[in-house]
Amino acid sequence: MKDFRFTRIKAVLVVIVALFVSFGCTPKTEETAGGKENKIAALFPGSIQDADYNTIGYIALQEAANSEGIKSSYSEKVAVPDAERVLKEYVNADFNIIFVHGSQFNGAVAKVAPDNPDVTFIIEVDAKPENPASNIWYIERNFHNGFYVLGTVAAMKTETGKIGYLGGLELPFVRGEINAINQAIRDQKSSAKLEYIFVGDFNDPLKARQAAEGLMSQGVDVIISAVNLGNFGIYSAVKEADRPVFITATYTDKVSQAPNNYLTSDLFDFGVPVKGIVSKIIAGEKSGHWFMEYGEGQARSTLFPINNVSDSVNAKVKRISADVASGKIIVKPVLGEILK
Repeated sequence: MKDFRFTRIKAVLVVIVALFVSFGCTPKTEETAGGKENKIAALFPGSIQDADYNTIGYIALQEAANSEGIKSSYSEKVAVPDAERVLKEYVNADFNIIFVHGSQFNGAVAKVAPDNPDVTFIIEVDAKPENPASNIWYIERNFHNGFYVLGTVAAMKTETGKIGYLGGLELPFVRGEINAINQAIRDQKSSAKLEYIFVGDFNDPLKARQAAEGLMSQGVDVIISAVNLGNFGIYSAVKEADRPVFITATYTDKVSQAPNNYLTSDLFDFGVPVKGIVSKIIAGEKSGHWFMEYGEGQARSTLFPINNVSDSVNAKVKRISADVASGKIIVKPVLGEILK
């Protein structure tokens, strides 16, 4: 009888939620100055079901659309060579706000934006632009501050003195992450060495697993992951290792995937900038710059408590994280090259 009542309660809740969505999220059809309806579209490089970078981008899109009561659409698994075509399709469909989730699409936006001044584009960058366009909003993602804290965790956790960084492609923000990790290792006065490897794809679990196994064969016992779907290959590798190997991740909490191996994540909330920017666009601000602040309660933060470490390590890392957020610790955003 108890199970039957619980099933009925769940059914009622589903109906209530469905009614709320149906009546509470009806677009308000707000219009632009030219009388057209505001509509937002987004491009994602991977699956919105990756529980990672693409998922949080999709959530940000929906939060912004629901907050302003406007229509939304999206395209997932967009390859870089197809981005320009997809952007033009949304422009032709009268979408006046287009969010591209991933700096690999910025080149396509640079080609399409000048010919479409009535469309505002939201792109992600890793430094404030020197010559901003009149119809582009720039989200500065601020990877380096969070990865400094991950580097601190790794330096405190490693027993072999070998830390691994596993990434997809060598991009400016990736170089910034690696340099921030090395700065953290130096600041901790650790003798640990960082090995890094790029597998050529953020979303290939097999390549990521092979890379993780390669790092472990070199004695690495802490892997700082900077891939997306590729993480599933890393989980398998560390769980099957013949000795304890630990991982950090990015964007979302991954503890359920490898609880005995997981340390923490560098968290992102893209809803903060995307909602704020869309509100400003609708109010008439067609360009600008939004820096994703790092710190507790901000768009960028470290997940606490850190798993599989002592209370004293947790407390020390939390103090360091607060010092990074306050500016007491300055993390240098070196994006042009990986420093030796």
